[in-house]
Amino acid sequence: MRLEQVFAPDARLAMAHIQQRFGENCLVVSNRRYNGSNELIAAVDNDAQTVAAPVTAPVTAPVTAAAPAPVGVGPGQQPTNLALISGAGSQVTEQQRALTLVELIKTEFQTSRLEMQKLTRLTRQPQTHSRHIAALQSLFMNTGMSARLSQQVLEQMASTENLQDALSVLALWIKTSIKTHDLLADSSQAHLIAGNPGSGKSTMIARVATQLATADSSRKIALISFNDDRIGAWQATQIAGAGAGADTYRVTSFKQLHTLYKAIGDSHHLLIDTAGTGIQREIRCITKIIPGLKSHLILAADTNETSALNLLAQPHLHWTSCMVSRLDGVDYPWAIISILANSNIPVSLGSYCANVSSPPRALSGDFFARLIHKTAQGHVDSALARRKNAQAPVHAGRLEQQQCQLKQVNFG
Repeated sequence: MRLEQVFAPDARLAMAHIQQRFGENCLVVSNRRYNGSNELIAAVDNDAQTVAAPVTAPVTAPVTAAAPAPVGVGPGQQPTNLALISGAGSQVTEQQRALTLVELIKTEFQTSRLEMQKLTRLTRQPQTHSRHIAALQSLFMNTGMSARLSQQVLEQMASTENLQDALSVLALWIKTSIKTHDLLADSSQAHLIAGNPGSGKSTMIARVATQLATADSSRKIALISFNDDRIGAWQATQIAGAGAGADTYRVTSFKQLHTLYKAIGDSHHLLIDTAGTGIQREIRCITKIIPGLKSHLILAADTNETSALNLLAQPHLHWTSCMVSRLDGVDYPWAIISILANSNIPVSLGSYCANVSSPPRALSGDFFARLIHKTAQGHVDSALARRKNAQAPVHAGRLEQQQCQLKQVNFG
């Protein structure tokens, strides 16, 4: 699969041009205004033939964007000599970021097909469970639990006699299967937060900085935006640093990071925000620069399990903990529970809303156990109440109909 880029006066003409050249099966991964034109990036199969057709929209050449701002220091301070350092840059381009998104989409599509096949095989098996197990199995399927996790929890609940026992066994299994890491009590000097694009890295790192500053006002904190040239990313880092009273630095190469670490590594608590692409290479190189670096994986609560497993399966990546963002966006974070229960990565922090001033919450197996127990119990109770309410009017209606028929007979 390759990426094709088109510029046109508006999105409609750009889309028409893409479809005219590559067919209607191409996948649009980016659509934005760029230098007065509309830029559209589409993913096209490598074996797709370009259709020779007249261009219906004027295509303009892209204009090279301005170079990123030099390395700077926190609010109210002047840039240091680090801005003058030259080195082999590792700029992340929009093309690289789009390619990463395309690979994630392709992987998720493949996984979805496999999950559907597994669920089909499970539903064809003879149902030998009791009524409360069958009800929970239906709940799990309707709330997006993977086939692997469903099989695990159903085995744990197989010997239970009622719904309450089954939910208690499920909660106990979740609680004992998920390990915990206390990040706020971690004395390590440098922490790196990485994850897929859009997982909430910048917001979480701002929360962590605020929490660390609140816990120890004498601690000097430095927020480092590493190799992230997204529009607004550096401004967001500066705002987060101002809110936490931390110094902020923008670094665009490993050589700059090495120089910065030599300058402030002993005096500051370092929090490094990454761009979300080339994670394995970045962490490997940064670990060589900063000994004792702790790497933390951040996942959104509504993440796809496969995209997270791809990060976990990468060699030479040793995650200290897993952070979870957007906990308020999903009732059943089954993917997160499955990942944490089936790996050696402990969970550390979580966040609920987009407000960076809201402190992160310490997460644990007990937190997820209570969440699932409460939510599942509420859904089961609601289902039973709806079933009871649905049956009552039908019975009353039939009784009234029988009485009416009797009256017609008596008075006929």
